[in-house]
Amino acid sequence: MGCHASRPQEYDDLAGLASTISSGLQEERAEGPIPANAEAEPATALASATDLGVSETMLEGWRKWGGGDLEPVLTSGAAALLDAQWIIRHAEAGGVLAHRQALPKEAFLSLADLVEATTEYGSLPVAALSYPWLTKDHPDPRGANLSRVARALKALLSDHPSLGKPLIPRLGVFWDFGSLHQHPDPANGVLRTEEQNALFKQGLGCLGTLYSHKYTFVLRLTSFPDGHKAEEQAEGTNVAKYFDRGWCFTEQSWAGLTKAGFLSLDLGKMRAGTEYDCGRLVDDCRKDGGRRPPLLPSAFAAELESKSFTNGKDDKPLVKQLYEAAFEEQFGKATKLSYANLGWGDAEAAQLAEVLASGAAPRLEKLYLYDNQIGDEGCKALAAALGKEGAAPRLEELTLGENKLGDEGCKALAAALKEGAAPSLKARDATPRHTPLPHPMLIAHPLACRRSGWTTRSSLSWWPCARSAVSTSNEPLQPRPGGEGAGPGGMAARV
Repeated sequence: MGCHASRPQEYDDLAGLASTISSGLQEERAEGPIPANAEAEPATALASATDLGVSETMLEGWRKWGGGDLEPVLTSGAAALLDAQWIIRHAEAGGVLAHRQALPKEAFLSLADLVEATTEYGSLPVAALSYPWLTKDHPDPRGANLSRVARALKALLSDHPSLGKPLIPRLGVFWDFGSLHQHPDPANGVLRTEEQNALFKQGLGCLGTLYSHKYTFVLRLTSFPDGHKAEEQAEGTNVAKYFDRGWCFTEQSWAGLTKAGFLSLDLGKMRAGTEYDCGRLVDDCRKDGGRRPPLLPSAFAAELESKSFTNGKDDKPLVKQLYEAAFEEQFGKATKLSYANLGWGDAEAAQLAEVLASGAAPRLEKLYLYDNQIGDEGCKALAAALGKEGAAPRLEELTLGENKLGDEGCKALAAALKEGAAPSLKARDATPRHTPLPHPMLIAHPLACRRSGWTTRSSLSWWPCARSAVSTSNEPLQPRPGGEGAGPGGMAARV
C-alpha cells in the first residue's frame, strides 16, 4: 500500500551472465522450491490448472516460488495487478494514473497471465510499489511518479545481452491507487460501494504478504519527483518524506525481512540521464543505505511511534499487527537468507544478530553476508547471536567473504563455534565447497575468512592445526604443507 493520506560462486547454472540481477536470480534458482514442510498452504482452496486455463507445468512453476500465497487476494478481486507494459505505454503517452475502478481492462494482468509469465530464475512476476502520496486525494496528479516508475520497469523488462531476451518477460505491479478499490470522487461524496469497501479491507489485510513475500519485487520511490513542493499542498495532506511516513516505513520493513537484495530496490537512487538496463538498475538501487536489516517486531513498533500517519489511530495498530504476522511467517519458514552486496557494516550486522538471537529463524540453513563492509564488531555480534540457545540450530553454511573482518572478529566466531554455536554448520568459504566438514575443522577456519588476499601468518589457516583457534598465544599456528594457508592439494583458502 502506498503512503497515502489515511555469489556465492557455487551457483553457476547461468554462468556467463554478467549483470548483478542474473547473479541474484542464479542464487534463488539454485535454492529450488520452497520446502514443503516450511510453508503452510493457504487456507483458501487454490484453483486448478484447468480452472485457470494454463498448463500444469506452468502452474507448478508459479507455486514453486510461493505464488499460491498470493492467489486468494488476486482471485477474490481484493487486489488487481497492473501490467508493467501498460504502465510504460501509459507513461510514455503522457498519462496520469486513474483509480482502479476507472482503469481499462487491458491495464491489468490476470492470475493466468502471471502464471504464464513465471520463469525458472527464482522470482515471481510480481512487484509491489512503495511510495508517498503527493496530494490528499491523488497520489500522483501530474504523472511525475508514473514516469519514474515506468523508467524502472522498462529496465527490469529489458533484454539481457547474454540471453537475447528479458530475464523478466512480464510483470504485474501492485500500485495501491490502481490495485485497490478507491473512493472515486470523495470531494463530491462519491465513495466505494459496500462490496468494494469489504474488498478494500481484505486487500489491506494481505499487504504484508505482498511486500514481505520472499520472491516478489518491492520498488521503493524514496524521493519526491522534481518540482514537487510539500509546502504548497492543501491542508490535511501528509507532507512527510518517505522515511518519515508510517506506511512507507512499514512497506520498507516488510521488504527488508527475507528477500534477496536484488528484489528490494530503492528507485530514489536512479540517476538522471542514465540509460538503465536490468543489471545496472539493480546495481544502483540495492545498496549504499537503500536496504536496512530486518527489525524485530518490538523494534519495529518502537520506531513506528515516530512516523507520520494521517489516520494514525486506526493505521498504527493495524500495521503493527500486520508486521508481526509477516515477520513470524517469513522468518519461520526461511531456509536461506541472502543479504550480500548491500553495503552493510557493523551496525547492520548487529541488528541482524538481534533477529538471529531471538530464535526467529529455526529453519535457517544458509546465511549469505558476503561483499559487505562488516568488521570485527559486527562479526562479534553475529558470533554472540549464534551462541544463543535456539539461534539458527540448522545453520549449515555461513559466508562472510569480501568484508572487513580482522583477527578479533574471526577469533570471536571461532570461539563461539568451539562452544557449540551453529551445531549444524558444515562448510564455509573454503575448499572443498561441497564436502561436509567435521565440526573441529571449523574452529580454525574462521580466521581465514578475509577476502583481502591469501591467508597470512598473522591469521590462522582453516585447515586442521595442532592447536585451538582460540588459543591465547599470539604466536600464529603453522599451516599445513603446500603453502601458507593451504588446504587440500596445496590450495590456499581465499575467501
